[in-house]
Amino acid sequence: MTNNYFLEMRKASVMSAPKNLSLEMHEVFTPGSPINHRDFFKGRVQQVRRILDTIPSPGRHPIVFGQRGVGKTSLVNILTQLLPNYLSVKVTCDSSDTFKTIWNRVLQKVTVNFKTTAFGFSRQVAEEKTNLAAFLGKDNGLHSADVAGILAALQQKAIFVIDEFDRITDTGVKSAMADLLKNLSDNNPNATLVLVGVGESITDLIGVHPSVSRNLVQVEMPLMTGEEIKEIVSKGAERLALNIDGSVLQDVAYLSGGFPHYAHLLGLSICKACVIRDIDTIDQVTFSDLACSLAVEESIETYRQAFSKATKTSKASRYQQILCACGAAVHDDRGVFRATDVVGAMADLFGDQVNVQAVVPALQAFAEHERGCVLEKIPFGSQSHYRLREPLMRPFLRIKSRGLEVM
Repeated sequence: MTNNYFLEMRKASVMSAPKNLSLEMHEVFTPGSPINHRDFFKGRVQQVRRILDTIPSPGRHPIVFGQRGVGKTSLVNILTQLLPNYLSVKVTCDSSDTFKTIWNRVLQKVTVNFKTTAFGFSRQVAEEKTNLAAFLGKDNGLHSADVAGILAALQQKAIFVIDEFDRITDTGVKSAMADLLKNLSDNNPNATLVLVGVGESITDLIGVHPSVSRNLVQVEMPLMTGEEIKEIVSKGAERLALNIDGSVLQDVAYLSGGFPHYAHLLGLSICKACVIRDIDTIDQVTFSDLACSLAVEESIETYRQAFSKATKTSKASRYQQILCACGAAVHDDRGVFRATDVVGAMADLFGDQVNVQAVVPALQAFAEHERGCVLEKIPFGSQSHYRLREPLMRPFLRIKSRGLEVM
């Protein structure tokens, strides 16, 4: 029978699953979207504490940064629930945004009350509502001082979250935002601005502005620890009345590579495996044989296509195994590994005792345009070391390796 047949059978099994688990598992494990409720948010204790300590402090503004996929948006999404007495507004940037378009969207979400007195003898007082965007000028220009003046109308503590600020490449927009941060720090103790984006430092997001640096609080989002990853899956399973062997949780922590997206993907795949086999306990065999296969099927299409393009060949080869070994290879803090590290991973994953000469041609090919440049070469003396161009590819390769055999 074809793989498509088995896939359809799996889908049919999931669709006919008990209604409560079929629905609830998609609420608990959400690989396709950030967390929006604090009950489903796990880990990140230090980062949460740092933000909560910063926001009440006048003149200080958190800048949340880190690599893609580490849960920055999930962290800021729960601020409203953690600080219920604050007005909280969040917008997401795109590459076409200007300073004015960003703040127009922010101010559209903020409504203030005004009291007006009617003309005539009655002089009745009426209360009207308007959003702050009404105070924006009609021309195309907007200065940081204009926004600061509008925000001065607020009579309560407020948090303004600007997510995906890394998509802004215009230095003028970054400078205007830095000027606004400085203005708010000096003149408005009620308003806190939270910038969020991909970057290795605050400078990557906001640029170099010495005058405002003392007002910015760095909140770096590193990869999650193994314990945090395990907590996501174990607490989710507990909520769904499912049991997971300790060895499986340990495996999930390794395969996820510190990325919460993959913890949720594997958690959801574990639930689907339980539905398919009508069980409430996941052991190592079911996890490796079924849950990991389901996770690959549901992985981000970009990585599936990248794997296919990188390893496609009409001849027998080790391309698939070698690329998966890149995901398991020992690497440094920058994700850089050597050909010898791939050799070691080939032995660990597949029991395949190969030498360096057997893997180097494939590694070089993976760094070429024809195979999608899935790797990038890192010069090291007369040799080349390697790094996955997309860090989120590493967990995918680790999970994918579960279904491969030795050539």
